[in-house]
Amino acid sequence: MGDFVSLKSPDGSYSPSDYVNWITKFGYKWVFLTIDWFDFTEVLESGEYSEFTITPEQDEVITALDNNGIKIIYCLVYYEPVEIDVPFNFENLEAYLVKNPDNEGRFRTEGEIQRYLDYVRFIVHHFKDRIKYYQILNEPLNGIIGQYVKSEDYINLTKRVVPVIRDECPDAKIMVGSVFGLPNGPGCIPSEPSCYEYLFNILNSDAMLLVDGISFHPSPDLSPEYNSACYLGVPCEDIKEGYYEYYQQTIQEIKEVATSHGFKGEYITEGPTFACQVLPPQTHYYSDVVAAKYYGRSIIMNLNENITVILPLGAGTLKRRVIRNLCTIMAGAEPVSLPIEIQSESTNIKSYSFSLSNGDHLIALWTDGVAVDEDPGVKATLISHGFSPQKVMDIDVLNGFEQQLVVNIENGNLLIHNLLVKDYPIIIRLIDITSS
Repeated sequence: MGDFVSLKSPDGSYSPSDYVNWITKFGYKWVFLTIDWFDFTEVLESGEYSEFTITPEQDEVITALDNNGIKIIYCLVYYEPVEIDVPFNFENLEAYLVKNPDNEGRFRTEGEIQRYLDYVRFIVHHFKDRIKYYQILNEPLNGIIGQYVKSEDYINLTKRVVPVIRDECPDAKIMVGSVFGLPNGPGCIPSEPSCYEYLFNILNSDAMLLVDGISFHPSPDLSPEYNSACYLGVPCEDIKEGYYEYYQQTIQEIKEVATSHGFKGEYITEGPTFACQVLPPQTHYYSDVVAAKYYGRSIIMNLNENITVILPLGAGTLKRRVIRNLCTIMAGAEPVSLPIEIQSESTNIKSYSFSLSNGDHLIALWTDGVAVDEDPGVKATLISHGFSPQKVMDIDVLNGFEQQLVVNIENGNLLIHNLLVKDYPIIIRLIDITSS
């Protein structure tokens, strides 16, 4: 799990060492960053375009992260001025939207491509001793002039830039995608009808043979509360499990299509973000406690798919607590299939199992309906078939406490009676007493 930060314009409120100390104490193992702004709207607001300059403060942060064992993903964005007579603000956003992608999309000309290649070479050459992961652009389907790239042009750019990165850093891991709105977000302009289709244009290309990572941004509006999977035109009644089931089906499809085109690398997700304050373009907002619960669920779901989770924290005390607790609890956890059975009057209990290197196992449980501020929970019996006697701990990631559970052994099976399952992940840790 990791943080998401731009080093473009340090505000002076913290030193590089303060930031690195915070990252390590929080429990993050990754940082997704750039010395530029991530989006062109930020560039327009600040007036700060990409330059062949790295400040001492930016360099110090990256060195300190590397020295502390934090893996860095560098986002290779590059922004140049555009000629539009209307002053930029979000009220005038319409003037900055792409209307004709064939003429207004980026990286169509050799000159623009070459300028990007020169900038990529400059960045990778400078950081190659400290950074091994590089992502090609951020949200290239964003419909703002100065950021949007047609999918076929993005594929062509990938083919051009990969040799440059590998020439400077032969052991680099190169990521593509960075597509927002999965699984169901609408496209920004008519030529790219959906975020889903934009990503799959990339996945179905021969560029998959050249790269080592695929990144995507789950839709910030998706939760069981809004069942946004219906927006794809799929009748809601045909989606029996709601968003979570549909999202996981999308992940499986991403993996199958990428693999079929020769991809053998890693997967990274940036988000989703469940906002508890106004945060355009999001349209749905949650209380701090409900946002924290959905964060917990989405983290477990992605880790179960061996996906690195990058989370911009934003506001919300409880969601930070949940993320920090999961950083600690899930460190080194690997998805595994455990022979467990859950008996309950509730029919919507989700469970995911993980193994730890010391022989312990983790089981994450929650009721998969709409989360609420005050959830009384439901009782369940958890049966772990064929397990030897264990010490079993119950970890509450929202409230930040753990307690030992009373267990029974019947016919070689471990039973936990009267387990209270909530609408956010409760982690059951099965401690291998034979190795402790």
